[in-house]
Amino acid sequence: MCSSSHAHEQHDFAKANKAFFDEHAHEHRQSEARKLGQKNVAAMRSAYPSLFDEDTTEVLDYACGTGSLSQALCPHVKSIVGVDISQASVDQYNLHASNQGLAPEEMRALCVELRGEPGELDGARFDLVVCCASYHHFPSIDETTRILAHFLKPGGSLLVTDIKAEPDGRELFRETHHHIVPHKHGLTEDAVRKAFEGARLVQFELRDVFTAKMTSTGNETQWFLARGVKPAE
Repeated sequence: MCSSSHAHEQHDFAKANKAFFDEHAHEHRQSEARKLGQKNVAAMRSAYPSLFDEDTTEVLDYACGTGSLSQALCPHVKSIVGVDISQASVDQYNLHASNQGLAPEEMRALCVELRGEPGELDGARFDLVVCCASYHHFPSIDETTRILAHFLKPGGSLLVTDIKAEPDGRELFRETHHHIVPHKHGLTEDAVRKAFEGARLVQFELRDVFTAKMTSTGNETQWFLARGVKPAE
């Protein structure tokens, strides 16, 4: 019999997440997602106001979903490129952007699985990379953080918001979601710090920013905001 850790390594979380969000993109709780996006953007702008300039700041929204974070962020930055592995989510993202009257140069999404390799996204680099409510879906947050750091300009910042692990280490996600959530206990500050520092990001900070009720369980969860900076060359 496989050990639980070996089984964890063998399960294809990316494939499972792609299938899940392709299926549910059209019915995803848009009002709740919008509220969460607004809360996360408010937390980011409150903590780091100097990172947001509507005339100059170019943003990559990683695992952008249907665009709830990008929609809240768009008025405060110059442009946003969203990326996601779910084509259905990307289609909804671009539909929402078009319906808002936004040109693709201002806000658009692409369906792509980034690997942090030369030539991806036509070599684009960004002032700000954001990832909201998605780190708990990634089997290796170390590898994900390395990829995201690749797309930062020197001096650019990575901002990540997600659910913080509880001190008692209890499971925060329902068993019905375990096939798409490898980090079912949430994320610890130590794990996030290790990922950021492993990606050679500096000035690491992690702060608690708000609590929110998890729809699937009805339980209150603590959300954090983490920041790391790509050193200037």
